[in-house]
Amino acid sequence: MVAVDLVFMKDTPIEVVIASLRGTAEITRGNRGLLLSRLPAKFSMYHDVDSLTQKVADQASGVRLAFDTNASRIEVEYRATMDRTLDGTFTSPPSTVTLTTAGFERSQAHSNGDYRVWNGDKVERLDLGENSIAIFELPESASQRRIDIWLPHNCNIELVAVRSDGELLPAPHDQKKWIHYGSSISHSIEAEKPTGVWPVVASRLLGLDLFSLGLAGSANLEQFAARVIAEHPADVISLKVGINPVNGRNMTRRTFVPAVHAFIDTIRATHPTTPIILVSPIFCEAHEEQPGPTGPGPDGKASSAGFTSEPWVQDLTLKLIRTDLEALANRRNDQNLHYLNGLELFGEADASLMPDGLHPNAEGYRLIGTRFAERFSNLNLGV
Repeated sequence: MVAVDLVFMKDTPIEVVIASLRGTAEITRGNRGLLLSRLPAKFSMYHDVDSLTQKVADQASGVRLAFDTNASRIEVEYRATMDRTLDGTFTSPPSTVTLTTAGFERSQAHSNGDYRVWNGDKVERLDLGENSIAIFELPESASQRRIDIWLPHNCNIELVAVRSDGELLPAPHDQKKWIHYGSSISHSIEAEKPTGVWPVVASRLLGLDLFSLGLAGSANLEQFAARVIAEHPADVISLKVGINPVNGRNMTRRTFVPAVHAFIDTIRATHPTTPIILVSPIFCEAHEEQPGPTGPGPDGKASSAGFTSEPWVQDLTLKLIRTDLEALANRRNDQNLHYLNGLELFGEADASLMPDGLHPNAEGYRLIGTRFAERFSNLNLGV
């Protein structure tokens, strides 16, 4: 127990904190507190050839603490691990925590965590920082209210403690569960705060309990991701696929279409009638008609490498992927499988909101989230 500004604060028991966490697949004890991951450790051997996958899975995009409380002051202490380059050309944006409750939203950003210092693709050293403490003052309330504390979406964290001047209780699981799978665009690292992540924007508008598998650079239709979805309860599932296989040029049409079918088959084994929304890629000028891999263009924006294989190889482009995904959805003759064209969420007319030619900015992510919620509602899924 500690006193802060003469306000009596109490540590929330670790069991209550764990029971209040939403949107994470696995919680483990670290040296300071709790480590969170959106991919279970049992699948690590499937993707340990690529260090990026675990790194982004351990970032808390869409992860939050859900409490019922009448507290008027709440503290969240955590240790962030961020990134910077040895030559100083890049430093991660601050880690941000956002608290929301009815008619109230506040965010706090911090840059005082640890920093991995990269020299090319290798970590040169770890510069140690200190714990961050986000402090939220809420309007006083005589009765309990639901609050959500959205954890940093753009860095790795260890959750050290949650303190308050009133009892915190795990909020009831009274919302329909939505599992979303996607790439860096679904991860939304460029969003300015955790509630700016587009699946979070949509989930709040729709009143859904989100579990986001938005995995930056790592949505390549691998079976381990399908199995994570299959093992979790869900009232609705969305799969936004296509851009990462193009970015890495790691699939052709011949391998992509069967991989999508197999991904859906794995999910259908445990969710035979759950509504699935199959979402094709949003607009990306570099790859509408040109295959990957993706590289920097002369203007600093995403660009195609500019070469195409023999026609029989069937290199993937975004236009081809959209055509194939729509045909696939129709071919499966599954009344609970719905196709959504990604251009309805973010099209060529929105390209000014995509500074690097690949990732939307904060405004672009909010737009995608709002449009997805509208189209979701129009599908009349019964969710």
